Amino acid sequence: MDKPLPLVTIGLPTYNGAKYLAGALDSLLAQDYPNVEIVVSDNGSTDDTEVVARGYARRFDRIRYYRLDSNMGAAANFNRTLSLARGVYFMWASDHDLREPTLVSRCVEALEANPAAVLAYPQCLVIDANGTVLEEADDQIDVEQASSLARYKHLIWRLMICNMIYGVARREAMVAAGGYQDVIAPDRLVLARLALQGPIVRVAGFLFLRRQNRPPETLDEQRLRQVNDLNPATAEERAAQAAPSLFRALRDLHVQALNESALSRRQRWDAKVATLACFHMRHHVASNLVRALRAGARVTRQTPRLERWWDRGPRP
Repeated sequence: MDKPLPLVTIGLPTYNGAKYLAGALDSLLAQDYPNVEIVVSDNGSTDDTEVVARGYARRFDRIRYYRLDSNMGAAANFNRTLSLARGVYFMWASDHDLREPTLVSRCVEALEANPAAVLAYPQCLVIDANGTVLEEADDQIDVEQASSLARYKHLIWRLMICNMIYGVARREAMVAAGGYQDVIAPDRLVLARLALQGPIVRVAGFLFLRRQNRPPETLDEQRLRQVNDLNPATAEERAAQAAPSLFRALRDLHVQALNESALSRRQRWDAKVATLACFHMRHHVASNLVRALRAGARVTRQTPRLERWWDRGPRP
């Protein structure tokens, strides 16, 4: 780029991440994009995270370290790094993953070339605890459509792994997306809100190395871990709720996002029905409207699945 390089803030929320934190910081410091600041927010860690982070902050003036007195939960800590950001662009980074040196520069280049785009993200490889590549992540989603409605519907039906949340975003767009809400799978909501704002661009190349840093989990174990990580203050109450109940809150926030969007009235209706159908079929969240649609499909002997029907758009 010939013009001055805009500042990129990398927000790194951490909690008891001492085991891999040095490696994560090294990969961020090794970025070939020179205009970067790294904001580390420690959620009251009880291991050596503070020692590691303060050591790096003393050695590198690009790193700012902040520590909370107690664990406020992952959602609040992610948002804290965003609130402390000063860059034109913003990127979240976990305390255990790695990045190739060109990740930031390639993503910024893609955003600079496409002023309408709100987020750029690379392809991803899954690595083990030792850094050995296990597989390519099946997380690539085409969300570059011009239509906000098309982007939103495409995203909610196909989003399985939220690796793109660790791409580079326009900070103003990320702030407008509302950050992490106190709800299960808040990254899905952030990405949906971003898709309503503008295209999300995929950068070719396996530049993001996501570490598999925990043993295999059952769905119930995953649910309990997520509600505890999200907000320890509400973990006990949420642990007693079944998954459909937890995802109902996420669905309702999607609907709220549609109400606040720039979509037309008809487009909002289309997107809302798609949202109800998606959460009903993917997360078993009950909906009277979806039940009526399914009943009508049986009566008329229509066989296509609801998500395909709505992905094509409403019929005349």
